[in-house]
Amino acid sequence: MHSRKVGRDNELKHHALLYMPVSRSNRPVRYSSSEALLDAHLQRLQQRHGMALWMITRVRDDVMWLLRVNDDHYGLEQGHRIEWQRSYCIRMVEQDGPCIVTDTREASPYRAAPINDDLEIGAYVGLPLLDARGALFGTLCALAPKAQPASLADRLPELEHDAALISFTLQRALRDAQQQRLSTFIEHPDRCDETGLPSVVGWRDILAQEQGNCINLGEASSVMYLQAAEDADSLVIADSLAALLRDQDSVAHLGNNQFGILLADTHQRKAAMVADRIRDALNAKRLLVKLQQEPLSPF
Repeated sequence: MHSRKVGRDNELKHHALLYMPVSRSNRPVRYSSSEALLDAHLQRLQQRHGMALWMITRVRDDVMWLLRVNDDHYGLEQGHRIEWQRSYCIRMVEQDGPCIVTDTREASPYRAAPINDDLEIGAYVGLPLLDARGALFGTLCALAPKAQPASLADRLPELEHDAALISFTLQRALRDAQQQRLSTFIEHPDRCDETGLPSVVGWRDILAQEQGNCINLGEASSVMYLQAAEDADSLVIADSLAALLRDQDSVAHLGNNQFGILLADTHQRKAAMVADRIRDALNAKRLLVKLQQEPLSPF
């Protein structure tokens, strides 16, 4: 009888411990932006897995753009570029090189990589990051100057999960950037009375916002300035541009029939084709214009 009572008391104590409330010692973790979340993620990866450098890259035009970087050794920073053909990551993505190499001296796909002439690499971690369509966006990459413990290779499933989370975060950030572009263009309070388009201050804010997208997301946008004759009909030009451009693009009237045009995430070759369409459309309306085109480079 006594033993049953003791057993019952122990069971009650066990349940009491299971349901005992646990008070927080700190405030809940909150992140103000996708960039802050990604930076925190890289820090946690370094704490958990070591390696001297962790970075999130975007691959486009045969270049790896470094978007987020946590570096304790190599001196690499956000905005640095690595030639895709020289990198370890191209061998991981296109040549089926292993995602985790604890000693690069023993990994044939990586021994001949030209980047070895630039950086001392003893260990490598690389996983593809995908966009919303499942295409390659960039890579999650880590480097160390010396070989690492063989047990690092056992963490591949965990790191694949991290890469999937980072891919999802970047996809959301790209969608948010698109929505912010549209909101700024439609809702900016500084507007031209004549055309209803954003004016000089609005244009400045549109460019600043897109510059942030270029830096943080690797967007390669283009800017054009259109100048028409002073006696040309500004509303006709504004309406023509609205018909020719996409929802993610923006137009501002800067006064004296000068218009600023932002082509979001549009490289220079495609921007040149858009410029030709604009000239042809306006020439058909007997409006002669000058167009100046320039990249809105990330850095």
